[in-house]
Amino acid sequence: MDLGNIVGKLAGAVGGGDFDFAAKLEELGVDASMLENLDIEAAKTFIEEKGFDLSMLDSLGLDLDDLIAKFTGKA
Repeated sequence: MDLGNIVGKLAGAVGGGDFDFAAKLEELGVDASMLENLDIEAAKTFIEEKGFDLSMLDSLGLDLDDLIAKFTGKA
């Protein structure tokens, strides 16, 4: 299991569900390599343009910058 999956499962645990951040991004056609050359704000924009509403993670109190940095291997 890669770090993105671990972080995604952690997000699911905090939210009380089985949410998997990495799996959801894969469903949208996004993998970590697509975000490697983007800064955090550009990565957020890219993910949202693919149809993922990041506000739900923010509402769970998760640090989106940290979550995306870990998913992309920048943390």
